[in-house]
Amino acid sequence: MSGLPDDPWWQVFPALETWVPCGPDLHPVRFQDGRLGLPAHPDAEGELVFAALSGEKACCIEVAAAWRQHADDLRVLALGPRGPSDAVNISWDDIQDFRSRPVSKYARPSGLTPRGGVHSQPMHPGPPAQPGPPARPNPPVRPGPAGSPRFPRMFAGHGTGEPERVQPERLEMLLLLALGPAFQMLLSGLVAAAWSDGGARASDRPRHRPVLEAALTGRLAAAAAPWLGLSPDQVDARLHEGTGWGRLELTASGLRASLPAGWLATVWAGGLAVVDGHLVVAVQRAAWPEATVLAVPEPGSGPVVLNIRADEDASCAGDRAHWEVTDRRAPGAGHGRPGSSGGEAGRP
Repeated sequence: MSGLPDDPWWQVFPALETWVPCGPDLHPVRFQDGRLGLPAHPDAEGELVFAALSGEKACCIEVAAAWRQHADDLRVLALGPRGPSDAVNISWDDIQDFRSRPVSKYARPSGLTPRGGVHSQPMHPGPPAQPGPPARPNPPVRPGPAGSPRFPRMFAGHGTGEPERVQPERLEMLLLLALGPAFQMLLSGLVAAAWSDGGARASDRPRHRPVLEAALTGRLAAAAAPWLGLSPDQVDARLHEGTGWGRLELTASGLRASLPAGWLATVWAGGLAVVDGHLVVAVQRAAWPEATVLAVPEPGSGPVVLNIRADEDASCAGDRAHWEVTDRRAPGAGHGRPGSSGGEAGRP
């Protein structure tokens, strides 16, 4: 259970849709069946090739290229939300403001230069676009002070003399963050999956352990606050390697945890971290809107198996699913997968 479950990790997500200003129009961007789709661009791959040659590209194509380019980029975990209350609000007005600033002639086209190690789900045209987009794709939210959750620190130095060759990558990140909270969580899950057992970057994980553990600690801390009432500085998480789901221990100084990198993709990204007062430590089966998970009611208790179900209205970029327990049982009972209940939970 150190990597990903047999079911694709993204099956805890519903089909998602948001709207992107593309030329004079608003176009939908959709995620469904593990793929990012551009319904208004039937030949998205062809447009990517044309954009690479001409330098002219639609905003939707920029978004898709950035999604592919950053599918295993750990900076996504550093910049993205830690939990439901940690909003990263980037509006399309912010994108336009960023574009309007001077860019060096030496900067490469946004998102179009291949980078080794990027393995994302292929882009596909999807079903035809439906009429009736919202009045705006996302309401404009002006950035707060540099480094605040509203405007990540990565963008604080823009226009202050930093090398302009970094501006295209900053634009790519802004485009991805502007897709809204649900897509931010989804992209974070995509990156985490790439670094989990069986992922494209799993073999590189030891060299990037501190970055992954910082991402794990921050997101577990956001879950531990409602679960145990702990402050972020009372949570310390390490990567779990090997079999079992890991370990949880409540000490005098706080929560000490060992969880696999896959926890970020299968549990946290889908909004499953805390369900009905339980910390979810692993997903055994998932098929939206239902899932079977392994969860711990408190650090001193053994895990239980929960069947959970989400509300089915969380299908746009600003919605978050609410999960409720429909059934519970002891590990090993029913149809749980062999070996899925391994792990430890301790209290001093």
